[in-house]
Amino acid sequence: MKKCIIIASVSLPILIICFLFFEPIIIYTSGWNTFPKTSKLQPIKHHNDENLKKADSILNEMFIRLKAPGLSVAVGMNGNVIWSNAIGYEDIENAKELRLDTKFRIGSTSKAVTSLGIGVLLQNGKLNINSKVKEFVPYANEKISEITLKQLASHTSGIRNYGTCFCFPIWEHLNNDEYTSVQESVEIFSDSSLLFPSGTDFSYSSYNFTLLSAMIEGASGKNFLSFMNTSVFTPLGLDHIKGETASLSSKDISKFYEVDENMYKEVFKVNNSNKWAGGGFIATPTDLVTLGNAFLNYELLDKETTKILIQPVPLDNGQINKQQYAIGWRNSFTETMFGNNHKVQILHHAGTAAGSTSVFILFPEYNLSISILMNRSGTTSVLFAYAYELAKTFILKN
Repeated sequence: MKKCIIIASVSLPILIICFLFFEPIIIYTSGWNTFPKTSKLQPIKHHNDENLKKADSILNEMFIRLKAPGLSVAVGMNGNVIWSNAIGYEDIENAKELRLDTKFRIGSTSKAVTSLGIGVLLQNGKLNINSKVKEFVPYANEKISEITLKQLASHTSGIRNYGTCFCFPIWEHLNNDEYTSVQESVEIFSDSSLLFPSGTDFSYSSYNFTLLSAMIEGASGKNFLSFMNTSVFTPLGLDHIKGETASLSSKDISKFYEVDENMYKEVFKVNNSNKWAGGGFIATPTDLVTLGNAFLNYELLDKETTKILIQPVPLDNGQINKQQYAIGWRNSFTETMFGNNHKVQILHHAGTAAGSTSVFILFPEYNLSISILMNRSGTTSVLFAYAYELAKTFILKN
């Protein structure tokens, strides 16, 4: 009996530690529920305009095909939001349907949002494209102090992406700790060796934007979220873009889900306070499209500054980085939208977060912006295809 007690006293703590390390995997196998019938759900609004009806129809097709608990979409053109709609649930258990002001995690689309904050500081001369970390981040160590703004913003810095750690849970991207400052967030990766000398290669990492937010704080004299609110969101009248925190009211925020065939469950609880600038904002599609409209129409930033933000950054050898990545935006072309090999420029950033997927695309040639958000984990390629269908609906109308 005594031996059994000793074994239990030793093994129980080990089992608890193992559970905490691997909790996301362990709980993923349980708690699944049958997906409710959604055939009676329809987009929120019905329109008399034929193009708006067609957009409603595309939204409904997306909803059926993607098996998302909910989808919310907005389209902007020539500076106005010309259509927005939503379908499905923000809370399946309580049969609470989506509304146009329901907020979603936008994942790495946050980088495009943050680029406007960078633009403000470039425009007023508080930062320049070659500013170094050490000029604005007094706590930066030698490993990261010489990295420049353009290297961070284009993922050519060599800073690593999420990895594993001696923490609960073991995967950094599933972190559920609340971070009290950007400095604390920078400490996660600042002691890691660079993957390559800064400027010589490309490696995507959201931690680049965590360090960028530290530069923004140093240049502006404000904490990152306060700066974004006062310098970007408030001037553009954006009411629903927020940095996600544990203390943020859940009112008007969707729940987030994993979906597998006809089964669903809420995702593992995560905390995105260590990556606001690169993956921690929540927003509505309408606010993102409003931001996109402002970007295309130079409402916040002038043409010169906008040009800097969308110019793909070259490596030290003069070659453009492999993702055509600029300052928070990918700048590329699609030949598939019209099916006639006509190249259409797109400025875009997709994002995936725990239980949420985002696509945000600007079409400068047509002064058009589109945001699609859904409250389930998934890939973005299908959303791009539907974004092109929506774009054609409104482009061909005009």
